[in-house]
Amino acid sequence: MIAFISLCYAGLYVLVFNVFGLLKKTTANICAFAGVGVAIIAAVIFVWYTYSPISQDGRIFRYVIPIVPNVSGQVVEVPITGLQTLDKGDVLFRIDPQPYAIAVRQVEAQIERSRAEWRLAKTNRDRAERLVKVQSAAQADLDTWTANMEVAEASIAAGEAQLANAQWQLEETVVRAPTAGHVVNLQLRPGSFVTSVPMASSMAFVVTDSETVLTSYSQSAARKVAVGDSADVVFRGRPGETFGGVVTRIVAVGGQSQLAASGTLPSMTGAPVTDRWAVMVELDDKDVAGNLEQGAAATVAIYTQFGKPVHVISKVAMRMSAWLGYLTAP
Repeated sequence: MIAFISLCYAGLYVLVFNVFGLLKKTTANICAFAGVGVAIIAAVIFVWYTYSPISQDGRIFRYVIPIVPNVSGQVVEVPITGLQTLDKGDVLFRIDPQPYAIAVRQVEAQIERSRAEWRLAKTNRDRAERLVKVQSAAQADLDTWTANMEVAEASIAAGEAQLANAQWQLEETVVRAPTAGHVVNLQLRPGSFVTSVPMASSMAFVVTDSETVLTSYSQSAARKVAVGDSADVVFRGRPGETFGGVVTRIVAVGGQSQLAASGTLPSMTGAPVTDRWAVMVELDDKDVAGNLEQGAAATVAIYTQFGKPVHVISKVAMRMSAWLGYLTAP
């Protein structure tokens, strides 16, 4: 775009000096004309970059969820394929449920035993209560059977809690998609052993319900950018198309300035800080956003609330970039 502005000013030179002859071709006039041109072009570029900055560091932002099952075991079925479009709740894989089904039956048996003990304790307590009334049994016998009944009640409550956990573990042998998305680099096969250790994820699940484009700007270019500013986005894989969006978040932090607890003092090198601010742009077209691949490269222009007359420069530049994409797209 800078070259285009320079060519326009060069065309103005031809008109002024050659076509209309408004100025004579003297050294002084040519130097003055060139100097004024440099100043005008510099001013236009400064205002342009300040009030409607453009970044070529855009990409489609996707969350990647490591799929870690809540239970361990041997995989018996993987009904999906890599990159298959999935909805929330679709089955990703199944773990052998037999050990967990056995655990459920064991706990159920323990609960039945505790209930039987409670019934026995209640029967003996009722009998002891009647005998105590006619002074045919000691109060200690009644107290003993009352305590046994309370112990059985506690055992039943504990068993029901264990049963709920065992049933939950049995249900967790079916691992489902946490949201809409797809699995990349699917290597899991029946016979593999998976664990519930977070560091050993079974697959990477890419979420596709995000319409966010992540880009970055220098700190000087981002100083006028605010949440709610409109934006244009051009994807290199979609030449000829320009998509609208809006700024949803500005991450004004940098890794070069963070301090971590340590036993050493920070050293200052004198080198200029080159941290860039991250800016998130949400696309207006949700359908297009959902169909774009993770990491799709993009050029992003943001139109701030200032200098609106120069926004047209970025609008023209973005559409030129979109059509020039046919020359560079694979």
